[in-house]
Amino acid sequence: MTDRLAVRADSISKVYRLYASPLDRLREVLFRAPRHRPFHALRNVSFELPPGRALGLIGENGAGKSTLLKIVAGTTHPTSGSIERNGTVASILELGMGFHPEFTGRENARMNAVLLGLSAGEIRQRLPEIRNFAELGDFFDRPVKTYSSGMALRLAFAVATHADAEVLIVDEALAVGDGYFQKKSIDRITDFQKRGGTLLFCSHALYYVALLCDRAIWLREGQEAASGPAVGVVRRYEAFLQEKERKVAGLSDVSEVSTEGRRPALLTDVVVHDGSGHARTEFASGEALVVDIGFDSVEPALGFQVRVGIDREDGVQAFAMDTRGEAWAPLTGSKRYRVRLTLPELPIAQGHFKVYVFLADEKALHLHDMRILDPGFSVVPAEYTVGLMNPAHAWNLVESDAAEPATPEPGSAVSSVS
Repeated sequence: MTDRLAVRADSISKVYRLYASPLDRLREVLFRAPRHRPFHALRNVSFELPPGRALGLIGENGAGKSTLLKIVAGTTHPTSGSIERNGTVASILELGMGFHPEFTGRENARMNAVLLGLSAGEIRQRLPEIRNFAELGDFFDRPVKTYSSGMALRLAFAVATHADAEVLIVDEALAVGDGYFQKKSIDRITDFQKRGGTLLFCSHALYYVALLCDRAIWLREGQEAASGPAVGVVRRYEAFLQEKERKVAGLSDVSEVSTEGRRPALLTDVVVHDGSGHARTEFASGEALVVDIGFDSVEPALGFQVRVGIDREDGVQAFAMDTRGEAWAPLTGSKRYRVRLTLPELPIAQGHFKVYVFLADEKALHLHDMRILDPGFSVVPAEYTVGLMNPAHAWNLVESDAAEPATPEPGSAVSSVS
């Protein structure tokens, strides 16, 4: 696979036939007259994915992301265009896809491992690993029809990531997992990437897409709206969502952190102040702004990073920073922590702002907890101000055509520079 593309899609299109009723389908067959309405799920989508790289798919619901992944996985065929796959492909698509509901988790794991090319000896060796990763307990030997959606996800993810596949396709599977399993799954994906695996990843969690993927494709109504480096495409999509949100009052695209299952750490309090320790909600530009954050950890072996984002009330992000560059981070140990973010001179000129605080794992990938202060704080200018930011700056007169430039009066400002 070293000298070939892992996946190559050339002008992929997919058209579904939509019928008003089953009777119309029969009439079309009998009378040879169209009784359907065509629905274009994909229109001329192309991409190349080299081995060892990661491609993210983003877009709104119904944009065609899952359809494209099913075509890449081989579970459906394009109406036109071609798809080329090199190497073993493992996929986590719709929950339960590929599982027989009457068979046990063990039997389904064994059958899927066979389909992925594992030998009988390899399957015997991997089954205990699959069972341990899925953490299904006695349910591993019970029919899959008795599983919850989260349990089906655990089994599917365990099989797909223990089968030595060269290409892994993940379609929004982590959305139904609890916080504990999401963290475990992200770690498994990053390990897969470190081993040289190729990843095709679809998620509404844009944070994951930006950090896990090299490149991304934004699909909109079945067509490619943007493609390129993941961070740039994610930013364009975020700008699109923010603009859409402005037009629909009361809607927000803030993702909530799952509160189900085990969480190894929790935020306990967040206080915004000026360094005095007393909470404030109104500041002047250039004042000190301090964010004190407390959290409790109950898992001594895990590490944690803290991230703070400041967003204007209309969703425009002013800035964000996290602890990844600090020598003392990540924080480890089962204990109570307090961390402080200090901005000695608030560079914001004016506006009302929300404060987002994220408690993440040691790689700052998986979110364990999140707090939103809304309203967070306001910056009120002493006089009329234009713009969002008020950066530290200096003016200097470096050139003038005048023979003897006039000396400004004390306290006056230079109004123009040639």
